[in-house]
Amino acid sequence: MMPHDSTHGIGTPFWIEALQPNVSEAIEFYSQLFGWTVEGLGEDDSVHVARLDGQRVAGIVQAPEAVPAGWLIHVRVDDIDRSIAESEAAGGSCLLPSLEQRSGGRVAILADPSGIPFCVNDDQSAEGVEVAGETNTWSMSSLHSPDARASQDFYGALFGWELHEVSGAPFSRWSLDGHTIGLLSDAGNAPSHWAINVAINDADTTAALVESLGGTVVLEPFDTESHRNVVIADPAGAVLACSAAVD
Repeated sequence: MMPHDSTHGIGTPFWIEALQPNVSEAIEFYSQLFGWTVEGLGEDDSVHVARLDGQRVAGIVQAPEAVPAGWLIHVRVDDIDRSIAESEAAGGSCLLPSLEQRSGGRVAILADPSGIPFCVNDDQSAEGVEVAGETNTWSMSSLHSPDARASQDFYGALFGWELHEVSGAPFSRWSLDGHTIGLLSDAGNAPSHWAINVAINDADTTAALVESLGGTVVLEPFDTESHRNVVIADPAGAVLACSAAVD
């Protein structure tokens, strides 16, 4: 299941990025965990792009002071200021005002009415992921929300996303222009968050490797109907879900 279509159109999640207090430590961890090759952008060495077999798969950037480590989705928009205003009008908030990008666009960190953060990016030249849904790449994003109706209203108003029930499943499906772009599930007793899911070959092997590299297994490997999953945290505490398809 892909996180987006290949056009990276307006309203589409098109990039994932880890905010890290120690970029070098994060690069070492993810390079060994997923086989990513990471390269710096610019002279300050605070922004890095991870590649798999030469193709862009994720970003690793220096977290602003006092901002905890975490993974964020980027959603493409056509105007940052309008997106901030529309978010606030729909009950959201702006956590980090818009920052100028090297190419002239801007990015901001917003939060939905439940306080769940995500990024908006109006840089139309910004390049998204080049490969997704393959082993060791982004496969899906899932919003774990304490209030599904409020989430539906907010993201529908902000991005035009439509929510569809999935028969017999504990989640609903977000779509935009007929393309699946994510999932929505009840957070239950877990913290509310946007879960970024990475495809892997083997959940048990990944869990063991994470611990050997200084990370943490947040949720031990478990089975669903179509996948064996594990939830991990890197050494700084940024959480990722990882899933291996089962035959």
